[in-house]
Parts: sequence; C-alpha cells; structure tokens
Amino acid sequence: MNLEKVFRDCEDHLFISKSFSVQERILYYHLLRQSRLEGKEDVLVALLPLANALGIAETTVRECVRALHERGCLQIVERSRQGHLVRVPLPEEIAGAIPSTVSTTELDWDALDFFSGRTFLAALIDREGGKCFYCFKNIRPDNCELDHVSSRINGSDHSYKNVVVSCHDCNTTKQEMSAPDFVRTLFRKGVLSQDDLADRLQALDMLNAGQLRPREDLVRAAS
Repeated sequence: MNLEKVFRDCEDHLFISKSFSVQERILYYHLLRQSRLEGKEDVLVALLPLANALGIAETTVRECVRALHERGCLQIVERSRQGHLVRVPLPEEIAGAIPSTVSTTELDWDALDFFSGRTFLAALIDREGGKCFYCFKNIRPDNCELDHVSSRINGSDHSYKNVVVSCHDCNTTKQEMSAPDFVRTLFRKGVLSQDDLADRLQALDMLNAGQLRPREDLVRAAS
C-alpha cells in the first residue's frame, strides 16, 4: 500500500468530495489504521471503547459510523453483541471520491471535417439554434442540409468556419452565390428584415473569424 498516495487522496479528494466532518475524518483515519494498515480486510469495533479512544461522545461515533456507511465510505459488514464488523475502503475504492484522471486532448478545430458524413450535424444545429443559418426557418436533422458558406468551387474547406446548416430551399437557391450576396437577396425578397440582414452579415464575419465554434462537448461526443 502506498501510504503517501492514500493520505494525499484522503486530504485532496475524499474528505472534500464526500464532505467529511472533523469527527468523520478522525474516525476514518483511526479505522484505516486498525484495518488496512494492519493488513486486515475487516475490523471489529465496539462503539464505547472506540469513542473513548478518539475522545468523542459515543452518540457522535454512532452517527459518524452510520453517515459514512450511507455515503459508501465505510461498510458495516455485520452487527453483533461484540460490536460492529466494519470494512474501510481506500479512497480509490470509493465511487466518486477521486476525479477521473482521463485527460482530454485539445481539439484541433481547423482539422475537423464538419461536412463529410454529417458527423457533427447535431453540434451545428445547436450552434444555429435549430434554424437555417440564412433565413431562420426551423429545421430538423432529417430535413436540413449542410452548406458551404464559401463554395467548394473556390477551394473552400470543411471547417466549422465554412460549414453551416441550412434549409433545403436556401441550399438549393444559393448554389455558387457568395453568402453575403445571398442574404442580401433574401432581404430584397422580404424573407429577411433589415435587422435580420445586419445580423446575418455580422454572423458571416464572426464565422469567418472563427468566433462561432459549436459546443465542444457535442463535438467530442460525435468524434
């Protein structure tokens, strides 16, 4: 047993994540010493002698034992006339006591393909608020299209800076037209208001500048 790790896990994680009181800390350490540090799986303790050894009232010891058992930090294996047979799990054996050590690598956003296979469709629909990027029509995963803001014919890429979700009509009508010209066309047709036009032109600038990233958790979930 690596005692240094055990004590570090107790102080840095277990006592914090499981909200140990001062009395619970004393009790846990005492029982850990009597059991695991002695190479024993279980230890038999009587509440009154235990209270005297710790300098804590017997009722407090009883409450602490019960509370730790309920939080999974102590296991009452058996109760008898002789006392409580308890098992003290190490911090690493207690669910939720120590945070996951799985590291998350930083996403290479520019290398992600947001077009092919519709892999990140949910993340893009979320970014667009469930509406067509160009005309604000409500869309669903089964009736929307992925559209390149800058046409592929101009050598554009599949990054989040260039791929948006649109309705079928906008995707079909826009074709090779530049995005700014297309939203101006929608304005002239009365599809967009003056405020809508200003909003879409600003959104295009922000998209091009990389300021409209989809939610990272949704992107990671789809990766």
